[in-house]
Amino acid sequence: MTTTTESSSRRGLALLKENAVTVWRNRDVRRLQLAFVGSEIGSWAYAMAIMVWAYDVGGAALVGTWAGVRSLLGAVGAPIGGAIADRWSRRAYMLAVDAICAVLVVFTAAAIVLDLGMWAVLIPATVSSIVGVTFRPAQAGLLPRLVENPRQLTSANATAEIIDSTAQWVGPAIAGILLGLVGIVPVVLLQAVGFLWSLLLVSRVASDRKATPEESEAGDQHEDTDDEESFLKESVGGFRAILADRDLTALTGLLAVNGVLAGVLMVLLVLVAAEMVGDPNAVGMLSAVLGIATFVGGFVILMVAGRVRLGRLMVIGVLGWCIPLIVLGLVPGLLIVVLALVVIGLCDPLINVGFGTIPPRLVPDRLLSRVFAAIESMFIGAAALGAFITPVLVSWLGLEQAVIVLGLVGVVVTLVCSVRVPHLDKRLGEPRGLELLSRSPLFAPLSPGVREQLAHKLEPTAAEAGDVILTKGGVSDLLYLIESGEVEVSDDGLVLATLQADDVIGEIGLIRDVPRTATVTALTDTSLLMLGRDDFLDVVAGDDAVSSVAADLVAMRLCR
Repeated sequence: MTTTTESSSRRGLALLKENAVTVWRNRDVRRLQLAFVGSEIGSWAYAMAIMVWAYDVGGAALVGTWAGVRSLLGAVGAPIGGAIADRWSRRAYMLAVDAICAVLVVFTAAAIVLDLGMWAVLIPATVSSIVGVTFRPAQAGLLPRLVENPRQLTSANATAEIIDSTAQWVGPAIAGILLGLVGIVPVVLLQAVGFLWSLLLVSRVASDRKATPEESEAGDQHEDTDDEESFLKESVGGFRAILADRDLTALTGLLAVNGVLAGVLMVLLVLVAAEMVGDPNAVGMLSAVLGIATFVGGFVILMVAGRVRLGRLMVIGVLGWCIPLIVLGLVPGLLIVVLALVVIGLCDPLINVGFGTIPPRLVPDRLLSRVFAAIESMFIGAAALGAFITPVLVSWLGLEQAVIVLGLVGVVVTLVCSVRVPHLDKRLGEPRGLELLSRSPLFAPLSPGVREQLAHKLEPTAAEAGDVILTKGGVSDLLYLIESGEVEVSDDGLVLATLQADDVIGEIGLIRDVPRTATVTALTDTSLLMLGRDDFLDVVAGDDAVSSVAADLVAMRLCR
């Protein structure tokens, strides 16, 4: 007889296959993911090559200084890039990033070949890193427009996490091999090839819509915008959106803990290799263990996508970083080091899939890249903080005690942030009416994330057979979507139409800003969902496809 564990494993494997196939069949998502493969592997190899070159020129001090400055400038540059991507087309912005970075990388290689000096190499290398870090927020903002539903978004982000984790150890491995065989310049040019590969694939992704003036002016709980809003104010719009939403603030807090610990781990790998393992060169082996575990963790996410609540998954993921560090400090040793890295690697995708999947379901599309950029900026800043404080704590407390303290602080902050998780997961649950919006010709053109946000605003109501739902001449304040039942549309006793499930009622008065143009009566017991005037008009004004469908629907009904 099949055991429960075996049955669960089979379901997990079946779900893994289903999620992977679903992502691969989406042509635009597939192209975006393959573009990510080329650019990420090249980026890690490129960073390794530049650090080797910097070490040859200025030793460990120059390597550390360049890495720190690059990270801090990247934290500043990410929100600016997010604002540009939100204001412009995200796809066009990604193409521009690829093109600019490819040119800068070629210039870096030329500077090395021609021996133009340290600044001629490090300045374009730094600028390309700053510009390149803005690619991911734009990509994360575009991805929700390409998927078909929230579950596919989770699967796509899990796939991106597999790519990212693979690149983190494949990229340096390729660099290590090529540096010994062909030198620094070919490895640098490998990144130029990666950017051109990404440019080619992103150019074949369906173009996203540029924000309309009406959408840019639409106010909501996250941000008040107008035509005079400064670019600087737009750049910090992501931060303001996060602070205005306590669930987003908790999410960012979890990612900040992860960022600090990621910075801590960068330093600890070297210290653990030297002091616990006894061989500084073992850092390569430890990094490989971490990378392989993270790679496997991405597939675990594909197996559980849609079965586990995302907020809870993130808390588990962050605790999966904190607790192994505490154990490592309490029971130091090579076996514990390896086991700790395996657990951390397996848990890391649990965090990152939430980063890619949750914001599109909470914030307006016009703010999405800025929110992603703000989170990315805080993560980079937190990682830099972790890298800076680790040597200080180790010097003060010793390696084992410092690791314990860092892990305990992480646990405390994670538990504080987790207070909001039940509310967050409730918001992420599929709202009533989501499938109805997906089937409706009027709302089907919306991205899955926007439809989900809209579904949360629907209010249920019911009408018994014979009840009048709308009266001609009445105030046009609500749109109705029919869940079930049948209604009759009439004008002074003349029957104009009979509407059923998935149809909408009341759109003419809302769009034309006139009183109700007909009377609607329930022929059977009818279940309805109501959408407020302002929410509906914001959608019509903010999406060209919805506006076109609504105009056609109004014209068709007025011709009857």
